[in-house]
Amino acid sequence: MPLFYPSFDALRVADAVLDEIGKQTAGYQGRIGSAWFWRLPAGILASAWLDSTVTAERWDVLRAEASTPLAGIFSRADFPFAAYATSATSPPFIHDLQGVAEWSNRLYFQMGQLIDQAVRWLAMLHAAAISPSISPPAAFAALNPMERRLVEFSLEKLGGGFEIKALHEAFSADISQSRLRRLAQAWEARGLLTSVPRRVTYALRVLVEDEEAVLGEG
Repeated sequence: MPLFYPSFDALRVADAVLDEIGKQTAGYQGRIGSAWFWRLPAGILASAWLDSTVTAERWDVLRAEASTPLAGIFSRADFPFAAYATSATSPPFIHDLQGVAEWSNRLYFQMGQLIDQAVRWLAMLHAAAISPSISPPAAFAALNPMERRLVEFSLEKLGGGFEIKALHEAFSADISQSRLRRLAQAWEARGLLTSVPRRVTYALRVLVEDEEAVLGEG
């Protein structure tokens, strides 16, 4: 963690980035103190915070780590803003001077790419958490064929969105709208769907792919 901490205004500026990551991932708890947290299955706690590589007035990297009670810290990731800059001479950073903060060189910052990669890192943690080698099979019951079809349709036809109305229109002969809602709520509670507007998480996608691989071997 940094020896110096961002000002309230710098944290507010960074909230826009972290909250967008949170919208696309399960288990997001928001900002607590000077860091942002995710609570994932299998006791995994992920956190992210701003850090500086030059001066405390220049926050230029997002650092993250994941830990469990048994293994301690087991995964780290750094997202230096300069790695997402379109100009080598004008790297982006949050300028934090006397409690007033704003982006510098924001025009050259590919923020969407940083968000996508942070989402993928968290999704890999989530996928690992529901792996049978980590969580007992009872923690995530096997999906039935109907549930796998719903996930596949969401990925192939809805761009990953788990949209109740569209799914019911496609599968009205097989599943009721009320059952779809209950399933969506249950999967959201288990972190297999993001919060509303619900989307299929990387973890649920991996769960489906793993089950299909096992069925294929059988």
